[in-house]
Amino acid sequence: MPKPIDILYVASEADPFIKSGSIGDLAGSLPKTVKAMGHDIRVMLPGYSSINCRRFQIHNLLRMKDFGIPVSGRSEQASVRSSYLNSENQKVLVYFLANDRYFNREGLYFHPTTKKYFADNDERFIFFCRGVLETLKKLRWQPQIIHCNDWQCGLIPAYLNSIYKNDPFFKNVKTVFSVFSLASHGSFPKNSFEKAGLPPQLYGEYGDSLGRLNFLTAGLAFADVITTLGNRADRGIRISPQDDVDRVLQARKNSIVPMGNASHNGNGQGLLAMKFIDVYRELAKNGR
Repeated sequence: MPKPIDILYVASEADPFIKSGSIGDLAGSLPKTVKAMGHDIRVMLPGYSSINCRRFQIHNLLRMKDFGIPVSGRSEQASVRSSYLNSENQKVLVYFLANDRYFNREGLYFHPTTKKYFADNDERFIFFCRGVLETLKKLRWQPQIIHCNDWQCGLIPAYLNSIYKNDPFFKNVKTVFSVFSLASHGSFPKNSFEKAGLPPQLYGEYGDSLGRLNFLTAGLAFADVITTLGNRADRGIRISPQDDVDRVLQARKNSIVPMGNASHNGNGQGLLAMKFIDVYRELAKNGR
């Protein structure tokens, strides 16, 4: 019988805690199905203050309080809380990475009234991406796979291939990067490179032609496997290169696994989970 796989599933939202679309739908359902198939999968999300801690029985992890995450040349304080994704016979452990500066506000990516994207979204998700890796080290839990979802998690593969490249803790960790849409790239001014603490020599590899830091391109450039979810993303990988994202997709076409339309219930969810498990298993085998 194949060995269980250890997977960290990272997303910017997950149903029922908080969601705005398909990322949250899948993050709330896929881990439960993968867990039911015998694997140790855990979820990590931003610790948004709008998530109801009492309703979801979210608790502080005492040894995971007030540790520093480097952002923009300073140390931002992080704390980790935990709860569970519950189904009839499964409980998936969920970690929430909290910071009042970045996540104590209404709205996930933009202000709910003005509909304007937060000006500090680059810092918010720099903190989250780097914080995910620092949290794993403090937890002393080494997943074989880190599954990153859309641009908000795109810097995780880039960090693992630069700042953390020689860190023995992450020696055998492989990454999956799932793209839901090519419409929102998470593109930020050039000074976001400095905020992220990324090596200057890598600017040209995952920046864009205007010198901006592009979170989506970073994930596409450095993940071990790219998966696309939904017809829009699948179509995007087949067109001729027209912009920076398309060029990266064309360069990485042999690492792309189209998943089709993501189904969140019934047999469709089980088939999707098996597809991802096949991807995880192949990567885990190569990571040893």
